[in-house]
Amino acid sequence: MHHNLLNKSFYMETKFTEQESLAVINEMIARARNNVQKGAANNMIYNGYAVAFVAVLNFILLQLLPEDALNWSFSVWWLMLPSAFIDYCIKKKLNRSAIVRTQIDGILTQLWRGFSISVVIFLVLIFGVSYAFGHWRYCLLITPVMMLMVAIAEFVMAKICNYKPFFWGAVCFWAGILLCLFSYCILKRGDLHFLILAVCMIIGFVIPGYQLNSLAKKAHV
Repeated sequence: MHHNLLNKSFYMETKFTEQESLAVINEMIARARNNVQKGAANNMIYNGYAVAFVAVLNFILLQLLPEDALNWSFSVWWLMLPSAFIDYCIKKKLNRSAIVRTQIDGILTQLWRGFSISVVIFLVLIFGVSYAFGHWRYCLLITPVMMLMVAIAEFVMAKICNYKPFFWGAVCFWAGILLCLFSYCILKRGDLHFLILAVCMIIGFVIPGYQLNSLAKKAHV
C-alpha cells in the first residue's frame, strides 16, 4: 500500500510538473506576442528595401552593360556589406529600447543569426563549386535558395508569434521560387529573378514589417 501511495504521489508530481511546464511555455509565447515594441520591424523594413534596391540595380545593369562586362553587374551586391552594418545598428538600438525581452525574443534572434550564417556558408559553397567546375550557371541557384531560406525563417516566425502576415510573406517567397523556375525553364531568362526577388522582398518582407509596426503603434497608444 505504501508503494502504491508513492507511485500515485510520483504520478501527480510528474503531471503537475508537465502542466506547469506547458503553462510556462504558453505564458512565454503569449508574452512574446504581446511584447511588440514601437519600430519592432524597422530592420525588417530596411533589409527588404535594401535587397530590393540592389536586385533592381543589378537587373538594370544587366540591360545596360555591354556583353563582355555583364559580370561586373553582380558587384553591386557588395553594397550589402555596409547594409549589414546599418542593420546591426538598427537591431542594437531596438534591443537597448526593449522594456521586456522574453526567451522567445532570444529564439527569434538566434533564428535570424542562424539564417545569416547559413547564407554565408551557402555563398561560399556555390562560388566554390562554380569555380571548381568552371561553370558559373550554378549561381542561378543563389536567388531561389536565398528566397527558400527566407521563406522558412518567416514561416517559423509566423508560427511562433501567431502572426498571419509573416505566413503570407513566406507564401510569397515560395511563389517567387516557382516564378524563378518558370523564368529559367520557359522564358530562358536568368535576369528576371532579380525583379522577382525585389517584388517578393517588398510584398513578403517590407509590407509585413509595416503591418507589425502599425500593430505596435496601436498597442502603445
